Amino acid sequence: MKEYLVAIDAGNTSCKVVIFDTAGNVVATAVSPVTRVKKRGIGFEEFDIADVWNFVSKAILEAIESADIDASGIKGIGVTSFGNGCVILGENGKIIAPGCLSQDYRATGVVEAFEASGAMKEIVKLTKAEPFAGSPIPILRWYKDNEKDVYDQIACVLTFKDYIMYQFTGVFATDLNCIGGSVLLDMDTMDYSQELLDICGIPELYDAMPKLAAEATEVVGVVTEEASKMTGIPVGTPVVAGVMDVLAGLVAAGATEEGAYTLITGSWCINQTHSEEAVEGIFLNMPYLKRGRYLNCSNTGASGSNYEWFTQVLGDYPKIEAEKRGITMYQVLNELIASVNPADAKVLFCPYVAQPGIVPGAQAAFVDINQDTSYAELAYAVAEGVGFIHRHHVEILKAKGLPLNEIRLIGGTAKSTVWNQIFANILQVPIIRVDCDEACALGSAIVAGIGVGVYDSYEDAFAKAVKIKEPMVSNPEMVEIYNQRYELWCDLNKAMEQFWSKRK
Repeated sequence: MKEYLVAIDAGNTSCKVVIFDTAGNVVATAVSPVTRVKKRGIGFEEFDIADVWNFVSKAILEAIESADIDASGIKGIGVTSFGNGCVILGENGKIIAPGCLSQDYRATGVVEAFEASGAMKEIVKLTKAEPFAGSPIPILRWYKDNEKDVYDQIACVLTFKDYIMYQFTGVFATDLNCIGGSVLLDMDTMDYSQELLDICGIPELYDAMPKLAAEATEVVGVVTEEASKMTGIPVGTPVVAGVMDVLAGLVAAGATEEGAYTLITGSWCINQTHSEEAVEGIFLNMPYLKRGRYLNCSNTGASGSNYEWFTQVLGDYPKIEAEKRGITMYQVLNELIASVNPADAKVLFCPYVAQPGIVPGAQAAFVDINQDTSYAELAYAVAEGVGFIHRHHVEILKAKGLPLNEIRLIGGTAKSTVWNQIFANILQVPIIRVDCDEACALGSAIVAGIGVGVYDSYEDAFAKAVKIKEPMVSNPEMVEIYNQRYELWCDLNKAMEQFWSKRK
C-alpha cells in the first residue's frame, strides 16, 4: 500500500491541506478560508476560531476524495502556521474570544509601556527577542487590562497550529520552535518561565500554557474518533508537534547547511539562518530543529503581501489584459516588470502594507511619481522594494557574523523567474529555488514523516523529498545599478522615519 503524509499550512488568509507521497510529490490539495471577524476597532485583526476547524476538516475530506487514495495509507499529520497572534480557550476548550492574527496591533500601548518601564530589557534577556504588538504576551496583557472578564476565563493559550492539533487530538500541546518564536519561552532553559509572566504582569497564566514537546518530530497525540468522522483520516493516526511555518520553509528548502539562508516572500518578510548562538540585535532568535542551536531571524511584517495588495487595489489593467490574451494576470505583470530597465527606473516603493515595518509606524508609499510614470514602473517598483527589504534584513544577519554562501527562496513570488532574477541582482548571492509550490506544507510533512518513521532523519528526507531548481545568479552589469538604487531606497526610508513617527 502506498504511504502518504498530510500537511496543513495555516496562514493569515487561508489554510492549505496538502497530501504528499513519500517522495515529496503533491498528491492533492484543498484550501479553506480563515474567516476574519469584523474589526472591533483600530488594530484589531481577528478570526473566527470555530470556523477554522469546520473549514479545515471539510478541506481534508475534499483533498482525500480528490486524491482518490486509501486513507489508511496516511501515516502521519503535520501542522504548521504563522507564529505569534494567539488562540485563547476556556475550560474544556470553550471558545471565549476570537482568535488574534499576528498582524493584530491593538496591544501597541502595552509594548510601549514595557519599553517605558524597563520591563522590555528583562523580557529580551529571558526570551532573546523583543515582543511586538502581535505577540501573545502583549495581547494577553491587553485582555487583562481591557477585557478582564475574558482574561479570567483563560484556561489555555495556543498558537494557530496548536489549535488545529487540539481539534485532531484533544491534547493541548505545542512545539519549542513555534512557542519560542512567539516569545513565550526562557531561551536558556527552553521552558516556560514564571519570572517572564511576572515581569509582563500576567502571572496567572503559567498553568494555561500547553504541553511542550521535546522535539518537533514528537508525536503529541492521535486522531480521535470525532476528528476522524469529520476529516476521513483514520482513528489513531499520529499527529506530530511540528514547527512554525518559517522553520517548515527552511526544512522544505533543505537549508540546514552552514551558510545557507532561507528567505520567504510570503505574508511576512522572513530572512533566516541558524547558528549555535542567540544573536543580539536581530528581530528574533527561535529554537531550531535540535536543542543547542538557534534559528536567527531578521523579519518585517510584509513581503509578497505587498504584491497581493498591489494586485487587489491597482490590478485592473493586468486583469483586463490577461482576459483579452487568455493568460494569467501574473504573466502580464511579469512581462510588465521585465520591461522596465533598472537603470532608467525612478519610482521607489516602501513595502510596508502590514506591521511591523522597518520602524514603528512605517507605512507603504510610492515616491517619485509624475505624469509620465507608467503602470509597469509601479509594478516594477513593488518587486524591487520587496527585494530591497529582504536585502536590508540579510545585511543585518551578515553584519552579526552569520556566514552567507547561498540563499534558498520560497514563497508565492518565488515562482516567478522575473522576480527571482531581481532578487539575485539585488542580493548578489546565488538564489536556489525549491521545486514545490507548497513548500511550508512540505516542510511540515517532512517533520511528520520523521516523527512516524517514514524517514530516518532530516538528511534522509531531503534526499527523498526535496527537489531544487538550477540557481539564479546576478547579472554583473546590474550590480552597481542595484547598489545605487538600494542606497537611494535606504535614504528614502531614513527620510520617511520622521513622517512616520509624527503620524503614529
